[in-house]
Formats: sequence, structure tokens, C-alpha cells
Amino acid sequence: MRVLITGAGGPSAVSVWKSLADDHDLFLADMDPDSPGLYLVPASRRFLIPGGEDPALVPALLELCRAHSIEVLISTVDAELAPLAEADAAFAAIGTRVPLSPAPVLRRCRDKWALLSHLSGNPAVPYCVALTADSLPTITKFPCFAKPRAGSGSRGIAMIGSSEDLAALPQDGSYLVQELLPGPEFSVDVYVSQHGELVAAVPRERIRTDSGIAITARTVHMAELMESATTIALAVGVRFVANVQFKQASDGRYKLLEINPRFPGSLPLTVAAGVDVPRLLMDDLQGKPLPPGPMEFREILMVRYWTEKYLDPSEWQALCRR
Repeated sequence: MRVLITGAGGPSAVSVWKSLADDHDLFLADMDPDSPGLYLVPASRRFLIPGGEDPALVPALLELCRAHSIEVLISTVDAELAPLAEADAAFAAIGTRVPLSPAPVLRRCRDKWALLSHLSGNPAVPYCVALTADSLPTITKFPCFAKPRAGSGSRGIAMIGSSEDLAALPQDGSYLVQELLPGPEFSVDVYVSQHGELVAAVPRERIRTDSGIAITARTVHMAELMESATTIALAVGVRFVANVQFKQASDGRYKLLEINPRFPGSLPLTVAAGVDVPRLLMDDLQGKPLPPGPMEFREILMVRYWTEKYLDPSEWQALCRR
């Protein structure tokens, strides 16, 4: 199939490319000509597109998909997800599938406060409050943790040791304050078919991270996390791919951090463990039978290191001029 992957500057897009490059015709797109993933495909299959918040994004992608007969559009950029899902009918009209959760689900996942509020009552939901002038006096247990309601990676996070630290943050509801979760962090790669059937739930321990991306990690058989991630993903309404993140609380329980309803950056580890999520997606879209879930996987450790690709500077210059 002819597949366009956006977010070529990030590890998620490169991870999808690794799984699908041998069996499908891949095209890559990003807003930045310096994005490394663009240069994994021939020059005729590299595209510059507007950013995820730009209203011109969807029209630009519709035109790209129409002009190049793209059959599947895979977005790996958080800001792109909901706008693309809302335009699903327009893409379908030109023969392009956009395998995403419904737009309301994507918007809920992007807003961590909305997500945790939706799951209120689930034992995996940590204590959490939106920081406002009214809620500020109610936060009395320190240390605690603060993070933006919308964001990714480690941007904007803060350890809060006192009321003075708390008062320095915006009090307009844009930040969340939650209980400190001091234990190890886990991500569960979940695949739910287009018909709502669980196919896979693979926990990964994020042993060491750099800029929010795991560089040392391992898959682990943890029934508690598999069950919790599955229950949460289905309750939220996730379809296709999602990455459900947890951290261990001081009482030993695992609490929900967030849901990323897209391919994760550490996807190659899950693939190496025996669950090739991009291939599951392609089989699902083509109506092929999927394995009964949850799929078996093996425990394996991953470490990451830099690698290089060399090319003529003229290729980069040509893309910069577009």
C-alpha cells in the first residue's frame, strides 16, 4: 500500500518506517527540512507540510494524498491527530484511510485533566487538580508534581517542594498538580482493532530516558499493567494504536500518567518482542484476520545509540527551497 507518515523528525515516524518499509511504498512528511526521517526515502517521496496547529495542515495533506494516491495516512504528531480525525470523511472521499481514534477521544487524551476526569473512579487515576487561584489553597501535601494539561515529552514539568514553588506556576487552569509518583515508569503499547477488539497490550519499563524518549527499556510480563491499560483504553474509546503510560505510587500501585493515541517512539522494542504494531494496523485496514488478544510477547531489553546517514547536500538544499 502507499503510506504517508507525518512527523518525520521524531522517533515515532522512524519506528513505523522500520516496520513497513520492506512491504509498502512509504512517503514521509514534516514541517522542518532538517528532519532526519525525511531522508530515509527517495527525494520524490519527501514532503514539507504545515505544522499541526496550522489551519493549512489538513488541506495540504488532502492535496498530497490526492496527488500521490496515498491509501493510508499515519500521523505521529499529537497536534495533528484531532484535526485529521475530524477530516476523516474528506480523506475517505479521495480513497485515503486515516486510522485514528474518534476526534472526541483524541481531544480528551490531549487534555490530561479532561482524561483523568473522564476516568474518575478508576483506581489507577492519581490524585490530581487543575491549578487555579481557587484550588491553590487546597494543595497542602508536598512534595508533589506539576505539568501542563497539554504537552508531550518532559516539557514544562516541575517538582513542587513548597507552596512558594506552587505559587510561581500559572494559576489559569493550564497546569495540573498531582500526587508524587516516585516509582519506576511503564508504558503499555495497546492495539485495539477498528471493531473495538483488544489485540495487544505490551508493558515496557522506561529505565532511562532522554528528552522524554526511552533510550534504555525492557518489555515485562505484568498482568496488572496489561489489565489496567486495557480497561482504560477501552473505557476512553481508543481505536487502533495507543500508548498508555503509568508510574508507580508510594503504595506500590501503578497510576495513570497519560494516553498517547499514536505510535510511540520506543515502538521498535515492542516489535522486537514479537508484536509488530504497524503490521497489525495494516492487516486491520486490509481486513485480514488479527491474532486473538492479548498477543504473546517475550521479555527483551533495548538500548539505543546514535547512527548516521550520509547524503549529498544538494538533497537537503532542494527540500529547503520547496
